[in-house]
Amino acid sequence: MKTASLTYISSVDALRQLMLSKDKDIVKISPEGYALSNGIDYCCVGVKSNEGNNYLVQAFGKEARELHNEATRWQLGR
Repeated sequence: MKTASLTYISSVDALRQLMLSKDKDIVKISPEGYALSNGIDYCCVGVKSNEGNNYLVQAFGKEARELHNEATRWQLGR
């Protein structure tokens, strides 16, 4: 299994860049309002390409809420 790590300004930016390619679909979004056991908000979004590549975008705190909103918009077709 090959793992690559890319750098983006934010998790929302990373998701947008991934989704600009028409061959990708969001396959999972963590539940709205999800928090870790220490109380910090957390969001994780799973993306899969038609070629079979899997991507995971994660965020914490305020950015987690922003990522959840952005992923939901993409999933609903913008």
